[in-house]
Amino acid sequence: MKVTIHQPSYWPWLGLLDKIAKIETYIILDDVAANKASYQYRNIFFCNGRSQFITLPVDYKMGVKINELKFKNHSWVQDHLNKLYNYYCKAPYFDDLFDELKNLYLNKSENTPIDFIIDTMKFSFSFLDINVECVKSSELNSELEKGDLVLDLCTKIEAKTYLSGQGANNYMTDEQIFEFEKRGIYLKWHNFNYPTYPQHKKLNFISGLACLDLFFWNGKENSRELFWENVGK
Repeated sequence: MKVTIHQPSYWPWLGLLDKIAKIETYIILDDVAANKASYQYRNIFFCNGRSQFITLPVDYKMGVKINELKFKNHSWVQDHLNKLYNYYCKAPYFDDLFDELKNLYLNKSENTPIDFIIDTMKFSFSFLDINVECVKSSELNSELEKGDLVLDLCTKIEAKTYLSGQGANNYMTDEQIFEFEKRGIYLKWHNFNYPTYPQHKKLNFISGLACLDLFFWNGKENSRELFWENVGK
């Protein structure tokens, strides 16, 4: 079983989706502390040739876990739809996608933030034809942290390969890396090169945006072709 572990992300960027597309089971790290500076409940989008954050209005406070977050209000639903309309209404595939997004937002707006964030991820999986089993870390009942937590979660689901992001180098010790080998888990490091794709014809390309940017500018068929070609590199 090939596994990766990552915090949930509101309309994840292509690098995270690339990593998830290369494994079989994705452990959604939902019971760790929320991070105000991360891309858990916000992401960046194309806005008139510049990148612009769209952020879910959550009740963030120091130490609160991602799966404990709640919405401050529900007026954000129309606000986010308005922003996406204004940012992408002239994109070639806007009409093909926006009605689906409206249904997602309007039908899921009463959910908790973690549920809605995961819904945006699963929408992205379906759009790109990524077939992966999703398991929440909160369902695996680990009390450990950082590298020990990753190793424990992999052990609990009997992973054979763990695909790790490069950021793990900042918290995973040599001893923990060696422990993967001792437990028969192959530790593999994820590498990703962001693809250039058709975006606004008259403005400079902006990389690193939320996956919706690719979807609006390229549509489902073209997005899948570009995405999977990049996965195979």
